[in-house]
Amino acid sequence: MKKVLIVLSPALFFSCSLSLSGSPGTEPDTVMQVPVKFQDGIPAADQGEGYIADIFVFNDDRLQRLDSYQRIACGPGEMPSAASQTGKKIIAAIVNPQSGSYSWEQISSFQALGSMVAELKKESGQKMLMSGYGHAEAGKDAMCEIDVSPLASEVLLRSVRCDFSGKPYRGTALKEVRAYLTNVNAEAKLLQQEGFVPETICNQGRLRKEDVMEFTDQSLIVRKIANEIGTDTVYPGISFMCYPNECMEETAGSPFTRLVIEGMISGQTCYYPVNINRTGPAGGGISRNCRYVFDITIKSTGSSDPDVAVSPEDIDISCMIAPWDEKDGTEIIF
Repeated sequence: MKKVLIVLSPALFFSCSLSLSGSPGTEPDTVMQVPVKFQDGIPAADQGEGYIADIFVFNDDRLQRLDSYQRIACGPGEMPSAASQTGKKIIAAIVNPQSGSYSWEQISSFQALGSMVAELKKESGQKMLMSGYGHAEAGKDAMCEIDVSPLASEVLLRSVRCDFSGKPYRGTALKEVRAYLTNVNAEAKLLQQEGFVPETICNQGRLRKEDVMEFTDQSLIVRKIANEIGTDTVYPGISFMCYPNECMEETAGSPFTRLVIEGMISGQTCYYPVNINRTGPAGGGISRNCRYVFDITIKSTGSSDPDVAVSPEDIDISCMIAPWDEKDGTEIIF
């Protein structure tokens, strides 16, 4: 997880590009240095390329009105600064924002920021949107530490092989293989941490070209596997990204998100849809800022429908679940 340290200090100078706005008729009188510390474990290239951060400061009272807003553009190693009035504050950080700079009219309160949504189609695997917030008293506290994490989660197809022993088609390889996500939650609120239920879905029930074409980075939800898949294990290392889906029961309006492997066996198209984290002790669906790592062994011709999950007779699945910032996780065998 990345941490943003908001350090309260006297105004000195700004080393980065700073765009400042706030409530009408107010002038900031406290400067906050904002060192953004990048840690291992999150797939982003910010450390070597710089980054953009939106820093929102709200009054920590009943109305939670916007005190100030700054869009900060910093190169590698530069320390940004933000500004606000004194007093108790809620400080929110949006790293790698998807929209142009905001105005006071767009986000006038902390509740307004919380209602803003991010769109998966605007995400980049190299610079993912991250968010978080914390509390401080400007003019008194030395610093405010904010935990900033990706809104999205990762679905990693680490390895795949075929084992058709005992079948009439034993020794056959799966050809023209591709992998993709279906029933993907396409939007999520910027500051939401849990309770994600999809309202807008892409690739509903199948791979939909019209949905994929809207993505800035199409590799986030669909990838081809160059090699045929036979008895030898293939390590494609395909990493997909999606917004959380924690719906408790599958319905037509809230289907489970699935990882689908598609290929040809003897000229027949075969599908291997896998519900992501819907069995085992941790089966609550896709949570924010988690990794779902799959090792798959295909044992049959699978399903003729990309929206019907395969059974244990069709496929063996080993899935490891862990936050991005943790090396160890829970391994679940299906």
